[in-house]
Amino acid sequence: MLSNSFTRKVNTQAKWMFLLVILPLYMYCGSIIISAFLKFIILTFSLALSESTINCYVNLLFDLGMLIIVWLTFKDSMIEQWHDFKQDIKGHLLYGLLIGTALVYGVGIVGGFITLLLGGASTSQNQNLIQTIVAAHPLLMSLTTVVFAPLLEEMIFRGIVFGWIYEINPKLAHLVSAFVFGFVHVMISVLSGNISEWIQIFSYFFMGAALSYLYEKRNNIYVPILSHAMNNFIAMLLMIF
Repeated sequence: MLSNSFTRKVNTQAKWMFLLVILPLYMYCGSIIISAFLKFIILTFSLALSESTINCYVNLLFDLGMLIIVWLTFKDSMIEQWHDFKQDIKGHLLYGLLIGTALVYGVGIVGGFITLLLGGASTSQNQNLIQTIVAAHPLLMSLTTVVFAPLLEEMIFRGIVFGWIYEINPKLAHLVSAFVFGFVHVMISVLSGNISEWIQIFSYFFMGAALSYLYEKRNNIYVPILSHAMNNFIAMLLMIF
């Protein structure tokens, strides 16, 4: 049963920042701007960089830039929740590192099984791209995947999207935040014309739903951040070794 003690609110400034700045940058503009900047640097200084290297730095710079913007938008809530986290650090760590990680990993398996039943591939194009980059730059991609991405994605999809919609309808908040989280992980492939990649959304959707459950259950954003980071850490270990 879901907790009835979820108290996190999203202030008006954060809502407007999300609509006018964060969402457009995250969904479209940011990666293109950074890609263009990197290509300009490469051409200007005649740098010989592989596609994997370029993608690695695009991911790193994009996540870091977005992380700064989102942190400045959501920092008051993050600071408040950090103080609350320390009040029950053992309980939050138990959920974040153990229970939450097991839950996220478990629903990911279920989502992958559904994808296979529906005729999808065992891995998405997004995962294949990450594996290619990890093979070339394991340390930088580990930083991006295990540290930057969980912080950024949890602040956006749980902290802002889930928290905002929760004020309207809690059940809808779980569905919408999980769907948007899933969509951004298949978005590039789908928008480039690979419509069949839609089927890969299940694993990400269930993962997003598990993370929003953890946020609501523990009333603290750092719990799903820890579970998300641990899930990505395990995935990185499997890719590297």
